[in-house]
Amino acid sequence: MKPHRLRRCPDALNIVLWIAWMCLGIESRTQSTTLMPVVLETPSGTRVEYRSEGRLVFRSPEEAPAGVQLKLPGRDWTMVRFQNPSRPDGNLEFGPVSFGDLTLRWRLVQRTPSLIERTLEVRASTAQRFAAAFPLDVAVQGQFASFSGAQTVRTVFDTVRGAPKLETFPVVMVRGENQVIGLAADSPGLWENRCLVLVDPPIRRLSVFAGDGRDPYPLIIKPPEDARDTYQYPMDGWQALGAGETRRFTTWMFMSPARNHYDAQVASHLAVANAKGWNSSTLEAILRNTSLYLLRRNLALDANQQPRDGRYIFISGPGYGWKQWVTDGFYTAMGLDDPEKTIESNRAVFWTRMDYEDNAQYYLIWAVLMKRAGGDVNDALVRKAYGFIRHHETNGLYVPPPLPGSPSAKGWKTYHDVLEYDHDDSPTSNQGFHCGALLAAKELGLDVSDLDIEKSIQGYRALFNRERGFMPTSRKKRDILGQDTLYGATLTYAVFGQKLLTDEQVLTHHRTSERVKTPFGLRVISQADGSLLPGHSGVYCYGGSWFLNDAANYLLAGVHGLPIAEVDALLTERIAREIAQVPAFNESISTVDGHPHGHILYSWNSGFWWLRREIRRRLGEVGDDPVGQAIDRKLGVNREGGNLRLSGNVRSP
Repeated sequence: MKPHRLRRCPDALNIVLWIAWMCLGIESRTQSTTLMPVVLETPSGTRVEYRSEGRLVFRSPEEAPAGVQLKLPGRDWTMVRFQNPSRPDGNLEFGPVSFGDLTLRWRLVQRTPSLIERTLEVRASTAQRFAAAFPLDVAVQGQFASFSGAQTVRTVFDTVRGAPKLETFPVVMVRGENQVIGLAADSPGLWENRCLVLVDPPIRRLSVFAGDGRDPYPLIIKPPEDARDTYQYPMDGWQALGAGETRRFTTWMFMSPARNHYDAQVASHLAVANAKGWNSSTLEAILRNTSLYLLRRNLALDANQQPRDGRYIFISGPGYGWKQWVTDGFYTAMGLDDPEKTIESNRAVFWTRMDYEDNAQYYLIWAVLMKRAGGDVNDALVRKAYGFIRHHETNGLYVPPPLPGSPSAKGWKTYHDVLEYDHDDSPTSNQGFHCGALLAAKELGLDVSDLDIEKSIQGYRALFNRERGFMPTSRKKRDILGQDTLYGATLTYAVFGQKLLTDEQVLTHHRTSERVKTPFGLRVISQADGSLLPGHSGVYCYGGSWFLNDAANYLLAGVHGLPIAEVDALLTERIAREIAQVPAFNESISTVDGHPHGHILYSWNSGFWWLRREIRRRLGEVGDDPVGQAIDRKLGVNREGGNLRLSGNVRSP
């Protein structure tokens, strides 16, 4: 419909905002991509369009002239009419408007010249259920896509398990003319896990949904899919607010240079990271975005239909459902670096997630960090975890018990759980965490002596295979090279500043590993010469390369004397391998062809951001991270006025 009247001249608005951003130093003179809102008044009410240097890019559809639709039970989607926006601080604010017993406010903030943050605030005067949608019609030509790739038919992507189509990163976009425009949603964990995105090329529409009004449907994980625990929830498509409650839904619109889909994915990361302020580098952006998009509200009930403790959890990937391992929860919380989410995800840990692999040890280390930050520690669970690991200790070595209910009585003893270990064996990776857990126990005031700690450290060192020049996967499997054998020592140094192994052991293992590594990283488990074990495929636990293991090995080598420049070069090389196909850190990558395997945007890798920061701090390294800067150069990302942006000469690693 032809606009009835311009509320404000778009050219004048563009000029005013451009001058303001220039004066603030937030954009350089080389910027060619601007995206700004223009408010129009039409016969159907106030309408918002989005233009780039006068060119129409997005328009709000007729059924949502300001960009918001609402759905109430028993009713179809309905437009929300906003009028007479105000401009506090130069931003657009619409409302409040009443929609039944709901009060809505709509705010548009220009975060950068090419990034607009839109937030709908909904307050309920009585208990209410509703769903919200944020549709946009695309006015430019190009290829429609979700984060995973191009889309040619109408597709809705959900972010919770059980849907036909899943995306971890809820972003939809259109790429053309060497640019991308996109629409991204905030974390599903902040939207009660009801976060969906729509790509509809036939009608040229992108949309984000905070719920879709579906009737309840069961989401359930139970044995034997999980060895022991049941997670169940009658999921539906509705937001629910009690009387007096308020919830906010934030989305971001962005525009960026983009020569290919990879660049569009990078641009999506940069948009969210610039809005959130975790943008020292693209590396930080990808890692912390991973934490953000794996955050979930802890809504699942147990087998007795009882809620579990903890407001939030961090999942490992949508395919894993509601579960939070202690290991993954720990690293992902550290990556997000949000005190509330860290506290609540820690509270969500319960015993039967702890008594196998290295989870009890992680829990004790996590408890130390919680206590240092002034948080409450679950003393009963801490003591139970400590008693458990000491009960399964022999002469300082941790001997993990079998996991009840697991397919193999000798399996599920380490994070990389496919190998079977005898019941009297000690996997080396677990021992590194065991030493750190005893240090944690001491700091927590538990009954552990310095002699106990020293015995565990000596036991760890005794596992080293001097003849082969590496840390083996376990005490009894001495000829199998393990690249998950040092990351417990890396974590221990980051948290406690104590070396567990000798310089000679770490550097010898490092030199041996570099000599036999594949072109695509270190194999988590391999024969002594680096070749695959019989029957292994080179992915996942079967000889795949797991980024956090590789990175921790390099970080630890730096702690033990490897020149920092060499550490930085190795990390840069390994990160480039990791993100070669997708700008994301994966569950593993194939050591045969380098392709990602398993979940993309995988949880525990996000902890590398924190691990790297803490070890640099302990080593006295200051200033910008050279690794992050090197990755930015490889990706063609520049830092300008405090924000990250792709240059016109973008390129994949």
